[in-house]
Amino acid sequence: MTDTDDLMHELCGVSLSVIHDTCDTAVELIQHTMLSVERAVLESDTKSILKAQQALQDGDEMVPVVAMAKLICGGEYSDSLRIPHVQQLLQTIARLRTENQEKDDDNVHICSSIVSALQIYLLEQCDSAESRLVTAYEVMFSGVAFLNMYVQANYTGPAFEQRTLRDVLDLAAFLVTCSTDRSDSESHSDSLVSLQVDGESPFSICEYPQFLLIGRCLLHFVGNYAFNDWSVAANEIVHGQNDNEVSDDVVEGPAKRQITGGAAVRALEELLKQVISATWWNARAAVAHERLLLSKQPSNTLWFEARRGYIQTLQTNELFVYEKVTQYLRARAYVEWGLAQHYFDKNKHGKATFARAKEISGVSVQLSGSLGKRTKFQQKSVAQMVLLAASKKEPITVDDETSVYVAAVAESTHVDFGGKKIEAEDVVGNGAACPSVSPANSLTTEAEHIQKLVHEGEACYRNVNLDQVDQDNYLLENTEFEDHKLTEQGNLQILDQIVLLGLCLDVKNSNANDGLTREEMMPYITRVLENPNNWMVYSTALLERAWLECESSKRRERAVLQMQALVDQHTTRLTIAQNTLQSIVDSAPARERMQFVYSLAFPPQYALKRDLAERYFKLGILGSAVEICEELEMWDDVVKCYQILDKPMRAEKLVRERLEVAPTPFMWVTLGDLTQDPSHYETSWRLSKQRFARAKRSLGRYYFEDGDHEAAITHYEDAVRVGPMHTGAWFTLGAIAMRVHRWSLAMRAFTRVVQLEPDNGEAWGNLGSIHLHNQRYGEAFAVLEEALKQKRHMWQMWENYALCAMETKRYGEAMYAMHQLLDMRTKHKRPVDIAMLAWLVEAIVYPDSLKKMEQEVDTEDNAIGHATTDDKDYIDQIDGNDDLMQLDEVATATDSTPPRSDSHHKRQLAMLFGRVTSIVTNDAKVWEVYAHFNNGVDGRAEKARDCRLKQCRALQVAGWERDQQKVEDLCVAVSRLAQDYLAEGTKKALCSCRLYIRSVLTKAQVNFGDLETVKTLAATLDEVYAMEAQL
Repeated sequence: MTDTDDLMHELCGVSLSVIHDTCDTAVELIQHTMLSVERAVLESDTKSILKAQQALQDGDEMVPVVAMAKLICGGEYSDSLRIPHVQQLLQTIARLRTENQEKDDDNVHICSSIVSALQIYLLEQCDSAESRLVTAYEVMFSGVAFLNMYVQANYTGPAFEQRTLRDVLDLAAFLVTCSTDRSDSESHSDSLVSLQVDGESPFSICEYPQFLLIGRCLLHFVGNYAFNDWSVAANEIVHGQNDNEVSDDVVEGPAKRQITGGAAVRALEELLKQVISATWWNARAAVAHERLLLSKQPSNTLWFEARRGYIQTLQTNELFVYEKVTQYLRARAYVEWGLAQHYFDKNKHGKATFARAKEISGVSVQLSGSLGKRTKFQQKSVAQMVLLAASKKEPITVDDETSVYVAAVAESTHVDFGGKKIEAEDVVGNGAACPSVSPANSLTTEAEHIQKLVHEGEACYRNVNLDQVDQDNYLLENTEFEDHKLTEQGNLQILDQIVLLGLCLDVKNSNANDGLTREEMMPYITRVLENPNNWMVYSTALLERAWLECESSKRRERAVLQMQALVDQHTTRLTIAQNTLQSIVDSAPARERMQFVYSLAFPPQYALKRDLAERYFKLGILGSAVEICEELEMWDDVVKCYQILDKPMRAEKLVRERLEVAPTPFMWVTLGDLTQDPSHYETSWRLSKQRFARAKRSLGRYYFEDGDHEAAITHYEDAVRVGPMHTGAWFTLGAIAMRVHRWSLAMRAFTRVVQLEPDNGEAWGNLGSIHLHNQRYGEAFAVLEEALKQKRHMWQMWENYALCAMETKRYGEAMYAMHQLLDMRTKHKRPVDIAMLAWLVEAIVYPDSLKKMEQEVDTEDNAIGHATTDDKDYIDQIDGNDDLMQLDEVATATDSTPPRSDSHHKRQLAMLFGRVTSIVTNDAKVWEVYAHFNNGVDGRAEKARDCRLKQCRALQVAGWERDQQKVEDLCVAVSRLAQDYLAEGTKKALCSCRLYIRSVLTKAQVNFGDLETVKTLAATLDEVYAMEAQL
């Protein structure tokens, strides 16, 4: 084979001659050649790009494309956009867009406009399928360059010097605004408006959103051509599908657009499918777009786009077919897919995805325990958690590929913490020594300046050590295991470290946020920090450690200092180890920082600063918190800080000043929140061209609090029409609709909530209440069952659940619900539902009597309905030998909810009465119902008589003889008690009865001797005398 054949065989696994023999068309040849280039760009593999360049001949159409790929792999994204071919392409697209805008409606979204311009360019100015395919690669790599520039500016650093991007910014402004005389701020503002999705705005304080916007448009064209862009909301919700399964329904979902234009356009659609990695890059761009949005509620539109891209990528074998020994690229795709599921709150599916990534990468992971110490003065070792992890393939370290400065120092802890003085020699990162500080008389001017920064607290180590924060610290930096091999497990592949961070994230997502979960997460992070192999991987591990340590009082200060250091490493300001601009670039060049950024859960700078501000606020460092919040325009938090600082008017002044400079819908809403003036919300709505859903939500909340429910409903309906995925808006709309008795609207709203959030227990409970109001008891019971899975401690739901259970003749469930209410009696302080107890007695003990009562009631008003089981299934068939005598006493002693049961209802009811009467001892109605129950059960006559006696005593409250109603009630109860004594007929029983009646009559006859009930009781006493005389 020739040298070219050898190169192609090394790149693709197939020689060039074989490719020529097997490819039927030039298009297939280009595709085979470019496949290795696509894979190299995904892996930032510059060496493979160089080999691909050597395999090409001068004048080949692919030469500029491969040159772009090389620059992208080297982190020189702006230079890749300066290639003449790319400049010509982008300038032409901008001109075509301008011409189309003059002809068509100005309201056409920029993505639709750019897609249309690209379609015209490829069909009309590219004269062959090969030329179109090469241009499609140029479009994709241009989109990748713009996307990576945005990610570098906002996530990884180093920050761009704006003067070095002047030509690229001008080109971006031309593409965004269709004008050559618009400023960067106008381009920035227009980009933020175009990046709105589902009625939600992006974070305005981000760097270069125009780069993300253009990258999204270009990558959408090549990677999502058959579907609508994000300006068309995906209202559909797909249920019952596992996101890890692959099927056409799952891949497509909603928002597939109609493609018109004849055979040429359809052929173009097929041609774009040859750009294999475009779907992956478009999914990455969609995730970056989602992370830019202000709303905490994930965008359904972007979710479908990202999901489609990742699933199509994982379906594609061409990208991974040449991985022989290891499949790190495929594992990386699974990690990114798992992170996407995390960002979009699909954590249940993410668990399986991270597990699949671990399986593919081959890393062995075992969470174990070993004896060790955590403090410097600890004498006895105790069990500590440790993660045992090893790569399938030992990593090979090559000097020019090693990240020399992964654990290097970076700028600036915050002055409020007063950075600690660094001694002559400290530890950097994980064991790398920091050069000693020379004596003062041998220091150069520059060295003296650096030492001054350290002493004044303006510089710190990138990995902040506990001893640096507090010299009196008694904690060890890392757990000291008795088995020293556990701290020297060997190096890991970078991808395996990424997998470990993904598994750590899964532990967080799968468990409660408590100390045990944090203890389980820390070994994963510690194992990654043992081997600082990559700048961003190490940074992510440091940040996750800081997040965990913020919950520990002993480590909280170090955690906040660590977060500040990670914020500062993004800047281009000079630091202790980075005292020239070139040293900043050399310490961690963009190519290294960007190599794995899409596979890591590292937040953008504005989100990291926001988190840091929240930590400062909690620690009471309000000055620093306000400074960051003002920088990020977090006006809600600024208001909180200024209120605490006793400066409430300062925030409003800041917002008004900002509005004079750059009025945005978000700023107008913020001013409305500060002043409670609804006209500002209306201004925001108009300025956003009826797209900013928060403005309508704020209006709805304003009128709701003002008591104008109809107006509030109108505004919330507008809000959910623009942003249909915002569960909070749907929930509030449903709650207001219930208040004004618009039940159908409330039903629709809460149904939407549970579609979006199946674990929203309150929405399920409200749905149950609506069904209950509509007397649809069967549906209400099913819905409340689901509600109680999520909200078991809401007593209101248990009350409704008990009622629905009774209406549907599920008596066991009704009694279980009443037990739950008794468990929660300290929360609701409500009396026992005696009517429910009486209903249970009639249904279980006297079923024939209940049926007769039901037949006498109008069926339309009091339908029991919806019962699917015959009464015989619910009624006990207990023979006379069954002993229930001890059940109520057992319930009294335990005072806890018994297990659920759909049988032996009399036994359950006896236990329920035992609990109730142990709690409520002086309610005559309870004792009356309890006595009625005992009368219906064989062998419990004496128990019934005791209950009636307690009923009578409960009625004998102080001063009862002066209240007619109380006298009547007591006389009736005593007359009924006397019947039980007469039925027993023993001398002892009659004597007790006589004495008790005489004591009641003596007092009752003083004021109310003429009452019929008193006369009846006197006649009963005569009857007792007569029976006694016969004995």
